[in-house]
Amino acid sequence: MNLGKSEFLTSCGTPEQLPAAGLPEICFCGRSNVGKSSLINKLLGRKAIARVSSTPGKTATANFFVCGECYLVDLPGYGYAKISPDERRRWDLLMNGYFQGGRNIAVCLLLFDIRRTLSGDDERMLDFLAARGIPFAAVLTKCDKLNKTELAGQTSYWQTLFEDVPVFPFSAISGAGRQEISDFIEGKIK
Repeated sequence: MNLGKSEFLTSCGTPEQLPAAGLPEICFCGRSNVGKSSLINKLLGRKAIARVSSTPGKTATANFFVCGECYLVDLPGYGYAKISPDERRRWDLLMNGYFQGGRNIAVCLLLFDIRRTLSGDDERMLDFLAARGIPFAAVLTKCDKLNKTELAGQTSYWQTLFEDVPVFPFSAISGAGRQEISDFIEGKIK
């Protein structure tokens, strides 16, 4: 994966706007404000190639980044309640169009805030991926917000939930986990 040659490709607000499938895709999913854009920025070594906001629900489009021989796809977050019913329907159509559109999804990186527990929205996303046979790995964000004891306990909690799935603790602040996630992605696109 050529991280140094990454560039923004397009933002898509509807399924019709999605680029043609072709290159392997690594998609980033998770609750609103879990750190999808921050992870992409850290992986690509760029401060703001993916827009980051402290306000949940700001990623309202599927954002595609070309990264050598694959696409990284930053998808809208789920679980954020302060959007209109029309906007929620548009997001649902976009997500369903993305996942059911014959895309070449190599793996979905499903992000979880390590400080939390599995939510109902997370369970629905896991069921959604399982029903479509989409492989995923768990990325535990915001590791820098915990002390060592808390980090060990929460990492153990998530690893127990996902016994047969790769689990990557990650910090956008320190970069902890970046290399492991990058190596994992590279293995998925070869």
